[in-house]
Amino acid sequence: MKWATSRLGAFLLLGVLAGCGGGGSSTSTSNNGNNSNGGGSPLPSGTELLYVGDNVGVIHGFGVDPGSGKLTPLPSVAVTNGSPAGDVGLAADSGSMVLYATSAGLGGPNVASFIVDQKTGDLTPAGPGQMLPVTPRKLVAAGNNLYVIPDVSANAADLFVFHINVNGVLSLLPNQPITLPGVPHDLAVDPSISWLLVTFEGTSGGEIASLSIKGGAIGGVAGSANTGGDSPQGVRVTPDGKFVVVVNQGTSNVSVLSLDTSTGALAAVSGSPFASGNQPAPVAIDPSGKFVFVGDTGGNSLSAFTISAAGDLGPVAGTPIQLGDSAQPSSIGVDPADKFVYISIVPKEVSGFTLDQSTGALSPISGSPFSVGQVTRDLVVMPHPIQ
Repeated sequence: MKWATSRLGAFLLLGVLAGCGGGGSSTSTSNNGNNSNGGGSPLPSGTELLYVGDNVGVIHGFGVDPGSGKLTPLPSVAVTNGSPAGDVGLAADSGSMVLYATSAGLGGPNVASFIVDQKTGDLTPAGPGQMLPVTPRKLVAAGNNLYVIPDVSANAADLFVFHINVNGVLSLLPNQPITLPGVPHDLAVDPSISWLLVTFEGTSGGEIASLSIKGGAIGGVAGSANTGGDSPQGVRVTPDGKFVVVVNQGTSNVSVLSLDTSTGALAAVSGSPFASGNQPAPVAIDPSGKFVFVGDTGGNSLSAFTISAAGDLGPVAGTPIQLGDSAQPSSIGVDPADKFVYISIVPKEVSGFTLDQSTGALSPISGSPFSVGQVTRDLVVMPHPIQ
């Protein structure tokens, strides 16, 4: 029920926007000369939406064909019109109504929210951009709050919490920032919105901590653990909330920890950490909770694993898949229908794969990789398709 009020407000706002001719915005730009939807044109029913951020402060939108997984470019949008223009972080709300973004720069607004037009996929700013005193990067939306951590380059052990009002507008909560146990690398929230999981570099190797969430506010550290690896990067929680998956870039392995949802305690499962490709960083878990996908920045590849009821990982046959020279994957998304996997790669592209839902096997989508036009960073696939 926490999100119901916010989602209702977003629906009402979308109705107003639709009456004004859709989600067109003065911040929209062309999508690098590709065959764009054009903005304001309704997409076919069932189309899913994918957004990818770049390294110069711009969000690139795509329609996802529900049958083939092919991408059709939509108009791109600047995160803000202010001076900050850097690596873009993205997060979507559970209702597919609002897209949140950061742009790693200082001197102007660097955190923003956008209403997603439910017919065209166009983005309209939900309100004025917010300005943080440090360069922001990773973020996650949960309930009525948005949680943002600084870019690692800021060397700041901070967490910023924004309230999301019924129209998607952001307001920074009082007494920010919150001090974390170390400089954060990534963050995730469990499905019950009770625990915030944060990875950071610890003195004795990789570290992860769980912080309590009560009424949207962050409490103290409830649990912490050594991942068994070094330089932890991406972190995700399985859809059932039982396990936390962490990739360790420094030791080229993946840790799986059990999460006690009543206390926040973390404990490594038997066999953890599990070997991965070279220098992994991004990670994603499919909606069914059966498969884990890891981007290997050192190996320029995509690895896939099955995850058992006990939390142990097993490599999927045919992976890792090579993504090309200097691919350096940065973000992974799985579509809500659990049919396609997308990964952003440095050569200004997004690679797409069809997912075998029984085995986890991956097959390249026709036309992949898809051009973005700028060096890619974070990527999200919206939870619900166009109606």
